[in-house]
Amino acid sequence: MRRRAGWRKGCAAAVARARSRRRLSLLLGGYLALTLVMGYRLVMIQVVDAAEYRGLGDRQTQREIALAPRRGKLYDRTGEPLAMSLASATIYADPRQLRTDRIDPYGVAAQLAPLLDRPVASLVDALRADASFVYLARQVPRQVGEQVAALRLPGVGVLSEARRVYPADGLAAQVVGFAGIDGTGLAGLEAGLDDVLSGEPGRLRLERAPRGLEISAAPREVTPPIPGRDVVLTLDREIQAATERVLREAVRRNRAKGGSAVVLDVPTGEVLAMASLPTYRPDDIAAARPDARRNRAATDVYEPGSVNKVITAAAALEDGLVTPNERIRVPDGYKVGWKRFSDAHPAKRTKLTFRRIIERSSNVGTIKVAERVGPQRLYRYLQRFGYGRPTGSGFPGESAGLLAAPADWSNTSLPTIAIGQGVSATLLQVAGVFETIATGGEWVQPTLVRGVLDDDGRLDPAPASPRRRAVSERTARTIADMLVSVVEGRQGTCPLCAVPGYRVGGKTGTAQKPSEKRRGYERGAYVGSFVGFAPAEDPALVVGVTLDEPRPVYYGGLTAGPAFAEIMDFALSHRRVPPSDPHARATAQPAAAADTAAAPDGPPAPVRRREP
Repeated sequence: MRRRAGWRKGCAAAVARARSRRRLSLLLGGYLALTLVMGYRLVMIQVVDAAEYRGLGDRQTQREIALAPRRGKLYDRTGEPLAMSLASATIYADPRQLRTDRIDPYGVAAQLAPLLDRPVASLVDALRADASFVYLARQVPRQVGEQVAALRLPGVGVLSEARRVYPADGLAAQVVGFAGIDGTGLAGLEAGLDDVLSGEPGRLRLERAPRGLEISAAPREVTPPIPGRDVVLTLDREIQAATERVLREAVRRNRAKGGSAVVLDVPTGEVLAMASLPTYRPDDIAAARPDARRNRAATDVYEPGSVNKVITAAAALEDGLVTPNERIRVPDGYKVGWKRFSDAHPAKRTKLTFRRIIERSSNVGTIKVAERVGPQRLYRYLQRFGYGRPTGSGFPGESAGLLAAPADWSNTSLPTIAIGQGVSATLLQVAGVFETIATGGEWVQPTLVRGVLDDDGRLDPAPASPRRRAVSERTARTIADMLVSVVEGRQGTCPLCAVPGYRVGGKTGTAQKPSEKRRGYERGAYVGSFVGFAPAEDPALVVGVTLDEPRPVYYGGLTAGPAFAEIMDFALSHRRVPPSDPHARATAQPAAAADTAAAPDGPPAPVRRREP
C-alpha cells in the first residue's frame, strides 16, 4: 500500500512538473512573440518609416512661418523712387483656439471692428471659420497693429508685412505696373522684373504646445529671407512728368479718346519717358479701368500712316532706285488694282522732286517710288527697321505688330503699306524707325532698365543695347535732311513741330483706324501722330506722340505736332542739349496756338470701295 501511494504521489508530481514546464514554455513563447512584434514595430517606426513619423511629430509640435523678403525698389535714372515697400501690420486669428478656450467671438469682434474698419458681423464670420488661421486685415498701418497687439486678445495675432507703395503719385503707372497684396508683380515692370525684385523668402520654425501655444523656451530655427534687388530704370522723372502733362493737355484740347508718347535717348536707346492715357493710380487698382492699365506705347498697335513713308524712302535711296532731287510725275489721282489713291492736297505742279514728295507727304508720289522698290524689298526693309517683332525693350506683353509676308499681300498691299496703311506697329517700334535714322542708320534696341544696385548700393549697369545696321550712314543722313524740310520747308506738313533754336526732323502721320466690326476702316476715325528727332545735325532725342481719334481736326501735324514740340523743347532743355542756333533760342517767343492753316498731312482721300 505504501509503495502504491508513493507511486501515485510521484506520478502527480511529474504531471505537475510537466504542466509547469508547458506553462513556462507558453509564457516564454508569448514573451518571445511580443518581443518580436515590438521589435518589428520599433524597426518600422525608427528605421523604415522614421521620416514619416518624424514629419508627423514635427507637424504636431512645430510651426513654420514664412518670412517674406523685402521687395526691391524701382528707381528712376536719377535715384528717385517710383516703387518701394513700407512696413505694415497684418492681423490674423486662430478660430479653433477660440472654440477650444470657449471665447465668445462677438466680444473679440466688437473690440477689433473700430480698429480694422470692418463690420462686427463680418469679423464674427471669420472668427467662426473652421480653420486654424484666418486673415482679419492685411497691410494696415503699423499703428493699427500696435493697437491690436495692446488688446492682448486670445487667438488674435499681429504679423509684420511689407506694403507696396508708389511715391511718385502714379507717375509712369503703366510702365511701372503694380504688385499684388502678396508681393508678386502682376503688371508692368513689377511683373517683368519680378525675379529680380522679389528675392527669396525665409522661414522661422517654432515649437508649440498641443493647443498651439508657442513654447518660448524652445529653440528657434531661423533661415533669414534674401531681399530683392533694387532696379534703376532709364526713365527720367522730370521728363516723364512733363510728357504726361503735355499729353494730357493734348488729349483734352483735341477731344481725343486717348494718347501715347515716348522719349528715347538716341545714343543709347534708353527710354526716358513713356506715357499713355487714360491712366490710373497703382495704389488704387480697384478703381482702375482695365483699358487704363495698358501701356499703349508698347502693347497697342496702330496703322502708322505717313510716318511709314520714311521706310519706303530709305529702301528706295539705299538701293539706288531714286535720288533726292529726281523729278517724279505726281498726278491728282493714281489707281492701283481696284483702288484709286490721291493726296489730301494735290500739288499745283505735275512733277515733284522726291525731296518735295516727302516734304509734302504725297501719297501718290510715294506709291510711284514704292513700285520701284517692290514687295519683297519693302518687306525686307520693314523688318530691318524693326517691324514684325517686339523691340525687346523688356516690357512684358510687348506687341510684335502686324506685318504680313509678301506672299499674303494683295494687289493693293504694296501701295497701302508704303504709305502706312495695312501694316501695324506700336509707337515704340515707330519711334525706333526714327532713332535708326538719327543714329546714322543703326537700329538700336530700346531699353527700360539702366542697371541693378548691388549690396553696397553701387550700380551694376545693364549690358549695352544690341544694335544692327539697317541702312548706310549716307542714306540715313539724306533721309534726316529730307525730314527737316517737313518742319522747316515752305510746304512742310508740320511747321507747328518746330522747337525754337533747334533744327527738328520728323514726319507727320494721319491714318484711318481699321473697323472692329466690319471689313475696311472706321468712318471718321483717325490716329494723328508725329515722330521726330532733334537737333538734326547731331540728334540727341527722339520723341513720338499719337492721339487716338482727335476731333474735329484729326491731322497729325495739327494735333500731335504741337505736343511733340512742347515735349521735345522741355526734354532738350532738361538734358542740356546745346541748341542749333543759340541766338534764336534766346530770342524765341512762346509757341503760338495751332494754326489750322498749316499744311496738313492727310490720309488717302476717301474712295468708293469696290471689292475685287
